[in-house]
Amino acid sequence: MCPFIYFFIYIFNSYAIVALSVLQEINKINTVAVLSYSAKFASAFYGPFRDAAKSAPSSGDRKCYQLPPMSRGLAIRATQRDVDEGADMIMVKPGMAYLDIVRDLKNQFPHHPLAIYQVSGEYAMLFHAASNGVFDLETVVMETVGGMRRAGADIIISYFSPQILKWLKRDMQDKLSIADEK
Repeated sequence: MCPFIYFFIYIFNSYAIVALSVLQEINKINTVAVLSYSAKFASAFYGPFRDAAKSAPSSGDRKCYQLPPMSRGLAIRATQRDVDEGADMIMVKPGMAYLDIVRDLKNQFPHHPLAIYQVSGEYAMLFHAASNGVFDLETVVMETVGGMRRAGADIIISYFSPQILKWLKRDMQDKLSIADEK
């Protein structure tokens, strides 16, 4: 994709899904799914990533294209617009503080896979609390992921993903070995 197209999509953020759909049609690409980013909330939970990546804005903030934290209706309307424009999947970012939005969107768009992004601040909060003995990391991560699934998330994007996969593999192996003993 040429730089002009990226610029076009960025500037016309409200119509990014339409722009991508048009580009796919022009280029006869029908194997790419489009993930709507419309329910991205302005959040302090992005802080650790921005600090690590040195990507904090040098002036102002990014709130001009992120939803205000209390904007339930706006999140639903923005997602509806993207679905109407052809989005194949929808996403809520960050995750833990917005499980009500996840449920609202899953109820409104039951046939669209719904992703939830557990961002760096959510990861840091759980990791550092567990590191300081507040609770067991595996227990709290699996409880958090379970809550995300219960709220309606079909896809969970998390910095804990590698560890979650190890825990699930271990649990599956334990269950298989118990079944073999019977």
